Amino acid sequence: MSLSTVSKSLKTLEEDLIVERMDTIRLVQPDKLLEKLSENYVSPKISERVRLKVPGESGTLWELLQKQSQDLNLPLVATGTSSVTQYAVMQRGDVLSVYCPRLEMLLDRLPGSPSDRFPNLELIETGDETVYFDTRQEGNSWWASPVQVYLELMGGDKRDRETAEQVKSFILKNLQPVQK
Repeated sequence: MSLSTVSKSLKTLEEDLIVERMDTIRLVQPDKLLEKLSENYVSPKISERVRLKVPGESGTLWELLQKQSQDLNLPLVATGTSSVTQYAVMQRGDVLSVYCPRLEMLLDRLPGSPSDRFPNLELIETGDETVYFDTRQEGNSWWASPVQVYLELMGGDKRDRETAEQVKSFILKNLQPVQK
């Protein structure tokens, strides 16, 4: 991304009264910024999806994935929809969905079999770096950022959009005020 692109973006945000530029750049209307991000969000380009039945529970799945991630030097992060429980109350299914930039490397090392019948792991191949931005680690698990969760939920059904409002509240509540 070029400096001119950043400058144009900041100028537009300033004209929309979302940010203020003086000595520093200050976010004035975070809720409006989230709204603009949601309006312009483009889902990551997905190359491949594989659903697997892997022995073990969610916690042991993450341990297995973390070990493979380290051994292969391969970033892995739960999708926004799989990360929702980190930031809001929502019941999700038993399938852990994970972004990965190179599935073939990971698939060769995972015990389990491709299955559309009762899978517990979905691997999603994408080279889109935005899904790996600002991820949060908890134990062996890497979760999508609250903004990624919000954006993915806003593209969903009515229940997902209602949950996105909880995530939005979480984001706004946890913003650090800028000292003047």
